[in-house]
Amino acid sequence: MKPGRTARALVSVLRLFKPLYGAAIMLSVTNRCQCSCARCAVSAGDKQGAPELSAEEILKLLKEAAALGAREISFFGGEPLLRPELPDLIAGARALGLRAALTTNGLLLDNNMARRLAEAGLSVAGISLDDPSPEVHDAGRGVPGLWDKACAGARALVKLGVPVDISFCADRARLRDGRAAQMKKLAESLGARLRILSPMRAGRWTENPGEALGPEEIRILRSLLEPGKAHWVISPVDNADADYVCSSLDRWKVDVTAGGDVVPCTYFPAPFGNIRNEGLGKIVKRMWSAPLYREHSGCGDCPLNDPALRARWEALLK
Repeated sequence: MKPGRTARALVSVLRLFKPLYGAAIMLSVTNRCQCSCARCAVSAGDKQGAPELSAEEILKLLKEAAALGAREISFFGGEPLLRPELPDLIAGARALGLRAALTTNGLLLDNNMARRLAEAGLSVAGISLDDPSPEVHDAGRGVPGLWDKACAGARALVKLGVPVDISFCADRARLRDGRAAQMKKLAESLGARLRILSPMRAGRWTENPGEALGPEEIRILRSLLEPGKAHWVISPVDNADADYVCSSLDRWKVDVTAGGDVVPCTYFPAPFGNIRNEGLGKIVKRMWSAPLYREHSGCGDCPLNDPALRARWEALLK
């Protein structure tokens, strides 16, 4: 969300007592994944060899996040369903009063897993689909049959009452040739919403600035936005006139890597501290006080695609 001026003032006051009031924690529970996507935007943010947070460490993080006023934990990866204890972690988050979200490629999302996730209290699931064509999707991810399994998993969750977003990266070609519009229809046929992501200079796309959308592609993307049916990254950006929102720089999201580093964004893993060494609240206060955040005044697309903003972000890595 991006509240108005009055609401922001109220949040600022509330954060004097609950420093993470209203924020979401995007927690990568593993860097492992069964796919080999050529366009994967997730970088290996942890130091090589850093062990994944244990279930006990994650539960400790959940308790601290809840005490600090966070509203949601989003389990991310890698592929989070590779962690067998994930349903228990979701149940733990819900018991603390947190919403629990999940982003998955859908490969392990069979009927039994869908039931376990629903029973654990999963609030919403994001299932990644790259193309309306099963063959194109599976070839791009290197896993035959993945498209069918992801769609079946989406249907299973919807049947159990769990809201589903189909996460789709709308590149230039798919926006211009109509496949992005087809993805909106596909999501609707599954009983889901379409969550549109725009290409960003991150991960395996870092050296491809030409992938960023131009004005015409952004116009087409915006034409697809519709309340309850399609949004751009976050739910409130669901109409052609809505401002783009960077939840990270607007201080509505905190990212934690699989090894415990607290970073500005999953797609730009510049660590400000590690939860194994100090408290989450202390790290976030330091991070949100950095010039990177103080100087942010809005953007029309992912900040990683803006040369000036990107230069400031990259300075953090040096």
